[in-house]
Amino acid sequence: MTENDLSRRRFLKATGGTAAAAAIAGCTGDGDDGGDGDDGGDGGDGGDGGGGGGVDWYPVPEPGDGDLGGTLQLINSTITTFDPIQNTDTAGGVLIRQMFEGLTKYPNGEPKTENSLASEIEVSDDFTTYTVTLEDGITFHDGSDLTASDVVYSWERLAQSENSNRTYFILDSLGVAHETSDGSYQPGSIAVEATSDTELTIELSEPFHSSMEMMAYSSFAVIPEGIVGDIEGYDGEMDQSEFATSDPVGTGPFQFVEWTEGDHAEVEAYGDYHVEDRPYLDGIFWSIIEEDQASYTYSTNKNSDILAIPTSKYDKGKVSVEQETDDGKKLGSYGPIDSGEASGEDVRYSQSPTLLTYYIAFNAKQTPKPVRQAAAYVLNRQEVNQSIFKERFQPGYNLTPPGIYPGGSSAYQQDVEENYPYGVEETRISDAKQVMEDADYGEDNTFDLTINAYNSGAFQQLAEGLRDKLSSAYVNVTVEPTDFSTIIEKGNQGNLQCYTLGWIADWPAPDNFLQLMAPELTDVDELGSSATTYTDWDDADTQASEDAQAAWEKIQNNQAPTDEAQQARDEAAVTMEQANWEDVILLNVIHASDDRFWYSDTNVQPFGSMGPSRQIHDTTWKEGGGN
Repeated sequence: MTENDLSRRRFLKATGGTAAAAAIAGCTGDGDDGGDGDDGGDGGDGGDGGGGGGVDWYPVPEPGDGDLGGTLQLINSTITTFDPIQNTDTAGGVLIRQMFEGLTKYPNGEPKTENSLASEIEVSDDFTTYTVTLEDGITFHDGSDLTASDVVYSWERLAQSENSNRTYFILDSLGVAHETSDGSYQPGSIAVEATSDTELTIELSEPFHSSMEMMAYSSFAVIPEGIVGDIEGYDGEMDQSEFATSDPVGTGPFQFVEWTEGDHAEVEAYGDYHVEDRPYLDGIFWSIIEEDQASYTYSTNKNSDILAIPTSKYDKGKVSVEQETDDGKKLGSYGPIDSGEASGEDVRYSQSPTLLTYYIAFNAKQTPKPVRQAAAYVLNRQEVNQSIFKERFQPGYNLTPPGIYPGGSSAYQQDVEENYPYGVEETRISDAKQVMEDADYGEDNTFDLTINAYNSGAFQQLAEGLRDKLSSAYVNVTVEPTDFSTIIEKGNQGNLQCYTLGWIADWPAPDNFLQLMAPELTDVDELGSSATTYTDWDDADTQASEDAQAAWEKIQNNQAPTDEAQQARDEAAVTMEQANWEDVILLNVIHASDDRFWYSDTNVQPFGSMGPSRQIHDTTWKEGGGN
């Protein structure tokens, strides 16, 4: 496999894996969608007001209808930077999405993108050349006009700057054509060219079906040309540290006011925002609160308009669902609240499935197939969902979430019911024992398995439950609580038998998940830190491994955004999922959903499957313009 083969669509641990780990650690219901923190979506198109699925949750007001405005009070966690190319955490990403914009966007966090700074994007017949026309009359927060040169500069920073933590987004994931020198990016070589003040062209090295989705990442946000001098040819109007912490300049509906590290952050409405009459709010204020109980107390005392309700405080019996959409959103109320000033009060409620899967991973060289299959037999996902997640999530039998599974949720469920070999919503201890006995394990020949469980209560409970059940099937499990960095370190060294993590979408398509199971990308000995998972499936020497590798190659050979290529990718995706069922390399456990709870005087549209951090609050408003 060549370096180019490896780098194209490369999985790096700094993205979805980190994000998913952070999400399960909190499970607070709106504070974090598990995203890698730097991507978001616009606050809706003002259509049906329901954020997708045909829901008329509340009317989006027309200009002049009533007294809009107010300051939205929210809770956030630790912020490190507001520089779009530097940020890797959800907390900073939430603010970045209010202040900056890219060529495309995820409206309300829905997985289907729309144009943002671009008024039109034309694609060549071979799907490698994108001609972008910018919207007229857009200005940055410093008063300067947006031009195509600003886009070129911003994307060059993403590719070149030493402050960029997302270089691979533009060079590998999106695959913009460029040159290298000694294996490294050659500055100034990305194929992005301003052909006029309002038009630019982008050349990809090969077709990619999710180009528009990649461009929606806030890493691709546009800033004024030359404002930071951290790439060749620019001295900069300010230091990068100043831009990143005290003077970020974008085109978004809100502009920066202040940030006090560890305490609060604040933005205000940008008066010259290019979308007429938006944003509705006067501003947004975030209090920085890390601990779940403190967030809960703060929000139930009505200091935050959107409540933080951790799983430990969540009561499924208080949910009243009034509407359910075709894409799985649930809308209704929650209550009564039993704490603080909100005690006795019902609040608004929504739940949206998100593109996030948690899994148990096995190293094929260090954990024999019968042990892996025994684990699959004893895992009861419905029981896990009820006991650990209080039914806030959805049992997960595939790595690909139902919302982007080929054929949709109904096809997902049908495939599971008809083909999943280890039992649905049941624990099959006898089958687990039998598969081990068939491999000559027994009371006098047990197997020792160490599970490095991500250091959170939920992952540890999951691993401990598996330990207790596998003890009846000749497997002696030791659970080691392990932080994320240690999992990565041990994995790079090939020292993991089994571990727990998760993945959230970089782009909303199955191949973004399936790269975690592509056998050639799991070869830890060859790839080290660039391996997608520490599973060494390439060394399994099974028919399932060969089938999965062939299917992955089929996906890679059909990357064009055409119906024919899509059909080929879909067929291959199902093959990979079912090959994984056979070999149990990733034992997928749960698909996440995100809850939102908010007070009735706040009007905020439900978010889509890309999560709440991808939602811009330009159509959020407070009753009577209150604070």
